[in-house]
Amino acid sequence: MGTCRPDYASNVQERDISVTTPYGRIRGFYVHLFDGPGVPIGDRPGVYHNGKLWRRISTFLGIPYATPPVNEGRFKPPRPKRAWSIWDAIDFGPACPQPVQYVGASKGVRYMNEDCLYLNVFTPTTGAVPEKYPVVFYIHGGDFERGASNTFPGHMLAAVGDVVVVTVNYRLGALGFLSTANEYSPGNYGMLDLTMALQWVYDNIYAFNGNKDLITVYGPGAGAAAAGLLAITPGSSHMVRQVFGQSGSPLADWAAVQDLLRVQNTSRVYGERLGCLVDQSHKLIECLRSRSFEELGNVRLNPDVGTWPWSPVVDREIRKPANNWYEGWESKDWGFLPDIPEELIRMRKFNPGMRYLSGVTADEAAYVVYNNKSLLPNFEITEQFFDMKIREYIHRYNYTYNPDGIYRAIKYMYTYWPDPKNTTHIREEYINFMSDALYKSPSDSMIKMMVDSGVPTYSYVLNTSINALNYPFWSRVPHNIEYFFLTGAPFMDPEFFPEDLRVERKQWNEDDRRMSEFFMKALSNFARYGRPTPVAIYNINWPEMRHGWLQYLNLNRTDNSTLEFNYRQQECAFWSEYMPSVVGVLLPTYRPFTEYWWEPNTPISVAFWSIAGVCVILLMAAILCCCLWRGAKKANDKLLAENYMGDMVLTENMHTESKDFNGDFRSDKQKLDLPSTLV
Repeated sequence: MGTCRPDYASNVQERDISVTTPYGRIRGFYVHLFDGPGVPIGDRPGVYHNGKLWRRISTFLGIPYATPPVNEGRFKPPRPKRAWSIWDAIDFGPACPQPVQYVGASKGVRYMNEDCLYLNVFTPTTGAVPEKYPVVFYIHGGDFERGASNTFPGHMLAAVGDVVVVTVNYRLGALGFLSTANEYSPGNYGMLDLTMALQWVYDNIYAFNGNKDLITVYGPGAGAAAAGLLAITPGSSHMVRQVFGQSGSPLADWAAVQDLLRVQNTSRVYGERLGCLVDQSHKLIECLRSRSFEELGNVRLNPDVGTWPWSPVVDREIRKPANNWYEGWESKDWGFLPDIPEELIRMRKFNPGMRYLSGVTADEAAYVVYNNKSLLPNFEITEQFFDMKIREYIHRYNYTYNPDGIYRAIKYMYTYWPDPKNTTHIREEYINFMSDALYKSPSDSMIKMMVDSGVPTYSYVLNTSINALNYPFWSRVPHNIEYFFLTGAPFMDPEFFPEDLRVERKQWNEDDRRMSEFFMKALSNFARYGRPTPVAIYNINWPEMRHGWLQYLNLNRTDNSTLEFNYRQQECAFWSEYMPSVVGVLLPTYRPFTEYWWEPNTPISVAFWSIAGVCVILLMAAILCCCLWRGAKKANDKLLAENYMGDMVLTENMHTESKDFNGDFRSDKQKLDLPSTLV
């Protein structure tokens, strides 16, 4: 957690701090900060240490907000944590299971465990204050597959903005989002974790001098989508006052999946990767429960359909387990997203005092090029490579009704026509194509829905970079570069950050420090007042967006930022308005190998099997009756025959050697003419 100035270590008298909550006492510690906005150059940490303390932040790490989701808790909603006497909140909890390539000191994730539902609190002070602080509830991104709360140090944001910062872990990957689309595993466990964490904050943040009525949920990428979903779902919307969606939106097609066949397919393929070759969903869950969390977390999928393999799912049509299905869980515990996000927004299911802040960067999807090692060393993109990626995108999103039309539309929109063969422009257009599809268009759609709903909305586009990061010119402003500004990295010791993201103090310039101060103050103002700039910050005033007048803040540096209008409206409308009309109706994904129809989960299948069972019983009864009738008839015919024969023999004996009417005698050997029915 950084180091203390050598000449100041001996002056530290108080190290520990504790608060009391309904769960018990929580013991944390002080973090001393020696740099911040306005600190003179001579007082900043460096070669010469003069021992001047700038701020002191009360820090509580690794507070459990739920019972560990292990053993019988796997693939089930979280349960509240039981009370304790004293909890030592002095170190981060483990990260939730994820692929091993994202774990290690260089990634900032030291270790992981299935027992991972912990949160961290950074507060300016736990002493008496005249007014409770606003709360910033941070949700890490990472495609719902990776990440951890400890990668976001909230000390500087808490100090600069006088806010309480909360960072939280939630279940990731299959452990957090695997769904069989029925009662055996409805899914959304990661989102239910976040709901419980938010409820814990709502109930207990007063002990840390936080105001439960001023909670701003903030996250980048998948964290922004999760923040938006928490703001519109019935279980958490009353607790969310403001949302800061950084480079993400709940309206993105990767934010909430409503194709249940798709999530079933993903679950089936995932099970096959782990050797769970089963024919029914309940057997799949039983098999996965027998695997270790390391095995479950380390499986990576490259989905055939969709952006990421794991996402929240619209559970409106998913049957939930009954109250007596699992001991300790009720049916209401399993539901999260009762309808598609667009419909929930139209029905105004958000907090009446809702306010929304959105932002994107100039080169959002530059990572799709930078992370493609096959393009090393020059990261050159040819026209053939771009065409191949367009085709892959079409196939991945199942645009199979009109693939050629979709291809031509995308190629037309993202071609630099003055010089269409120029590889530099092709790379730029490829980044624009992915940025618009994944981030900018969904964010634009969310902004418009908020504005149309009368929600005060603010937006920015970041165009400034950080020279110390030494990014290539085509990736100067990549996805989540705001991380460095909002964590106060220019003012912090490098030890607070993952090794891959560390920047030495001497590499930060004054522009970086001012931009970091601007972001932290703007977010804190938004959390406190619902406006980023109630008063100007570095002469920047940030106005609210209006219907038909989508004014946004174009952030360059603090001395030359401007107000612009209608950011990339043609490109965003291409994805939100034109593309659906070209696609028509998306074909459904293939039904999984597991035949879910044969499981009595839906009313129609229950009715089918009920009627089929009754019909089988009636058929068997009819066959039995026929057999009994046939047997009785045969016995009756035999008895009649025997009785008739007995009567004939008796008559014959009485008239043996007797004379007939003609005076003839008849022998007893003479054959009798029997009735034809008895022959």
